[in-house]
Amino acid sequence: MRTALTKKKKKTLLIRGGLFLCAGSCAAAGVMAAGWESSPAAVSKAAVSSAGDEPDEEVSMVSAAQEADGADSALILPEELESLFAEMTGIVPKSDSGTDTESGDGSENEQETDDLDADASAEREQAILDFLEAVELGEDFQIPMAMPEELGTLSPWFIYHCGRLPIERAKRVHPWQQAKTLEDLEETLRTAIAGYDGSWSVYVKNLNTDESFVINDQPMKSASVMKLFIMGAVYTAIEDGELERTDSIMSLMNAMITYSDNESSNQLLYILGNSSYADGIAKVNEFIQSHGYSEMTVEYNGFSNSATNTGNGVNQVAAKDVGQLLEDIYRRTWMSRAVSNEMEEMLLAQNTRYKIPAGLPDGVICGNKSGEMSDTQNDAAIIYSDACDYILVVLSNGWSSTDSAISRISSISSMVYDFFN
Repeated sequence: MRTALTKKKKKTLLIRGGLFLCAGSCAAAGVMAAGWESSPAAVSKAAVSSAGDEPDEEVSMVSAAQEADGADSALILPEELESLFAEMTGIVPKSDSGTDTESGDGSENEQETDDLDADASAEREQAILDFLEAVELGEDFQIPMAMPEELGTLSPWFIYHCGRLPIERAKRVHPWQQAKTLEDLEETLRTAIAGYDGSWSVYVKNLNTDESFVINDQPMKSASVMKLFIMGAVYTAIEDGELERTDSIMSLMNAMITYSDNESSNQLLYILGNSSYADGIAKVNEFIQSHGYSEMTVEYNGFSNSATNTGNGVNQVAAKDVGQLLEDIYRRTWMSRAVSNEMEEMLLAQNTRYKIPAGLPDGVICGNKSGEMSDTQNDAAIIYSDACDYILVVLSNGWSSTDSAISRISSISSMVYDFFN
């Protein structure tokens, strides 16, 4: 009888020797580093994960010692891996023999090992592929001829079944030697963007590894993405005791971020500047400078209200600055955990979801802030994926088609998600 693994159990698989690392362990490491186990995103992510689990009895991946220690990942020793293989596929080794027993129907069906490559049934081959997928190895996995010492106790029958799948099923050989790098993703996006009209700037950061890149690091029209920096300035003023936290201010903040309401943004600037739009804008720029964001990010005006204009220019941001602000929220680095959770919750509740979120599979948790003008389409997001959490910022303007720009942002989002997952 074949045994299934829940999604949660799949993510706990970590095979000793460093050859096979479940993608879920990347996310597990990031959870502790970022501390979002109690954050709104973590609650949403856990709900999605638990909703997909099957209630059937499952194979236990965590040893008693690890359960006692509260470990997030489990080491699978070679003998445990073989046991799991037998339970999932029904292929059980017969001691002191070169033959196998398939126990799917309780009867013994001995076959010569040499016949299995050519004559194994489609069902048996699929069972093996299911096993490889369950432990995140993939159907193209092949055990190398020279076994690492740490895996030396794997028996020949296991190596045979998992290491000698028909060659035509393998799309690449030894995937651990062909690991994709973030430079590969950068090159893919650069190639795509080169074919777009208008100006584009993209920032990507893997929050688990701290690897990042920016394409076209230049000031871009911010549209409503600037509201993230207004939010930061207002929370800082409250934290510093310069502004009293009231229900009215928090209602304005929620409307500004979740619904991108322009009038709420202007009112917050007015309050922040003690009844002066110009002074409120100056406070935002002070926040930008004091928190180490670049000189490319500057606010000049409010939103859709000439009374808020300083006459100095158009609001602009740098993609990397926007990404850094999102990372500050994610890592809870410049505000308390409670305040960071509030900001994250507003991003998760964002009602404009047709750009970066539209490029993600259903159920992937994403908190974002978009921005739109007649010639500008922007989006900035924290994505909480199975493989790792990451930041994606896409800024664009000067193109010929709004619909095409929106579609391209979604396409970039899909490419980034597919690379990490």
